[in-house]
Amino acid sequence: MLKFLRERPSNGVSAGSVTDDFVFCAGIAIDSATMKRLPEADTIANETQAVLKRLEGVLAEGGCTLRDVVKANCYLTKDSFREEFQAAFKKAFDPGPYPVANTYVIGIAGDCRIQIEATAVPPKS
Repeated sequence: MLKFLRERPSNGVSAGSVTDDFVFCAGIAIDSATMKRLPEADTIANETQAVLKRLEGVLAEGGCTLRDVVKANCYLTKDSFREEFQAAFKKAFDPGPYPVANTYVIGIAGDCRIQIEATAVPPKS
């Protein structure tokens, strides 16, 4: 089974997908109308929280929560954001277990500084 999840069906871009064993999703703190970073994403920590909040919504559509995330690819626009990002990311998963997280420095859409792709394993019924 393959099902595509959409945060905003009108934009035609899938925010994630579900297979029999995994939920794959991505999040970014962008306003799709303006293609600018959300106003509440004013610090790296706040932007991380905003991205994780969006991920939570997509994960919920796939029957998961942040607790079900097993791997995350984390993208930052500057290496200098790494320490603040990692602290905020860890806090979201405290007290653990923590997903495997790889952090990369790349370009990101709009004026966003953080994007996260996550893989989760849905709980077995």
